[in-house]
Amino acid sequence: MKAHAATSMLVAVAITAWGAGAVATIATSQTPAAPQAPLRTFTPDELAAMAATMPPGEARDVTVRVCAPCHEPQRAASLRLTREGWEGVVAKMVGLGARASQEELAQITAYLSTNFKGEAPKPINLNSATAVELESVAGLLRKESAALIAWRSKNGPCKSLDDLKNVPGVPFAKIDERRDRLVCIVLTLPPAKD
Repeated sequence: MKAHAATSMLVAVAITAWGAGAVATIATSQTPAAPQAPLRTFTPDELAAMAATMPPGEARDVTVRVCAPCHEPQRAASLRLTREGWEGVVAKMVGLGARASQEELAQITAYLSTNFKGEAPKPINLNSATAVELESVAGLLRKESAALIAWRSKNGPCKSLDDLKNVPGVPFAKIDERRDRLVCIVLTLPPAKD
């Protein structure tokens, strides 16, 4: 159960870093270390089997070796981030206890940003965003995204981000930090023709 919780937390951290467009450097990460679950160990054959599922590249083996003790390395394949986004993810991994030299961390960042690259993030409309988008892009927790969806269902669409300052259960600081990725667009339908 502890290993599953640590895996879930790492996925949430990765998604949050992606959603925030996190810009962090490995050397200056100030992320406090979270309580660590016992790290898993693998045989060379198991590591080779995991590596075979990843794209070829110089740092594939080191990426698998460093990532596998906490989570399946294939989880990276589900994300597409800019280089800055991957730097944020790697910095969070270090904060969660990933063990690697600075050189290895740089190689991992380069490998991930080359093989799992994405475009610069596009803003999402908070009036129509799904719960997953609110969690991944706006950085809200599941209960916070549910609170925002319930609020907009009851009160209607927001006209500006500042309209969300007093939504119960939603920390406005998270929205304010991601203003470059969030918008409030009110869609109106043209009048019906008679």
